[in-house]
Amino acid sequence: MSNAIAFDMADTASLFDATCDELDRQGWTVLPPQALGNGVRVALERFGKIVPQYNGEDTWEVKVKPGFEKVPYSQSRNGIGPHTEVPVGSPPPRYLALHCHRQARCGQGHTRLADGVAFCRSLDAELQRYIHEVPVRFAATLVPGATSRQTLSVPILSDENGRSIFRFSYNQFLYGDVNPSEAALNDASGQFDPNDPLARLATLAAAYFESDAAPVLIPDGHLLVWDNHRMIHSRSTFSDHARHLTRYWVQSS
Repeated sequence: MSNAIAFDMADTASLFDATCDELDRQGWTVLPPQALGNGVRVALERFGKIVPQYNGEDTWEVKVKPGFEKVPYSQSRNGIGPHTEVPVGSPPPRYLALHCHRQARCGQGHTRLADGVAFCRSLDAELQRYIHEVPVRFAATLVPGATSRQTLSVPILSDENGRSIFRFSYNQFLYGDVNPSEAALNDASGQFDPNDPLARLATLAAAYFESDAAPVLIPDGHLLVWDNHRMIHSRSTFSDHARHLTRYWVQSS
């Protein structure tokens, strides 16, 4: 598996064709700066429409901010467990994109990607039935500790408008929210029921990531795009406070 498309193509159209082929094949791809000459937004229009995020804006700055030192959150330095983006969305954005302004210089902060549909196929018969048939109440606050939240009850693997959509959240399954608070983390510490299907799925996904995930350290100026209906992603811990990416949600027609 390559970590990016070949960057020596002179023709932009051919470059995007190669990008789309790689995206279809492995579920993710990286666009180099020369593919972004007309801007990130123009490049993403080839995949669909940029849509608003939890904050009502169509971008989200992924950079360290104070107040999130002890939670697994996009604006912390902490690792974030395997998940799909916006499981409360109906539907969630088809694609997720991260534009790297400055990558962490500590060698960490990887975006890790694994095929969630392949993970589902690896499950035993009991969990296969669970993910297809049992609605899960997904919940997401904008920031850890907030009172308002979005919720949606839906099976983990569902068919919506003729397309399979995979929803997953390690945080949700263990701590009750996509963006759990410090209190929720402390309350749940060491109290997981090994027979609970959601706890089992979280544990199995973490192990699956260790063996199958591709770690991508996005170079400065590059754009990582992946299929959010198929792929699970996570982030490794990092120490460089200057790391800065911009996140986009893209909905296909």
